[in-house]
Amino acid sequence: MSPDARQEALRRHGLVETEDGFALTAQGFQRASRRALDLRKQGDLEAARILALPSDDPLRWQFARCIQIEAFTAEVRQSRI
Repeated sequence: MSPDARQEALRRHGLVETEDGFALTAQGFQRASRRALDLRKQGDLEAARILALPSDDPLRWQFARCIQIEAFTAEVRQSRI
């Protein structure tokens, strides 16, 4: 994946790189919340518990960040195949 494609993928997933790894943008939080809703529909109990938290809860943001990092990582791996 080229550096430009990588930056575009980060943007699409609502992530920005920081010195400590990745940070989640508001857009990324919204995308992750939609993914969490899908996971809950599939019976994921952790997603159901997280979605029950207020949207400003740090744990919910951390869960959303993890969802988006997983999606970004999957896209990067797929692009190298």
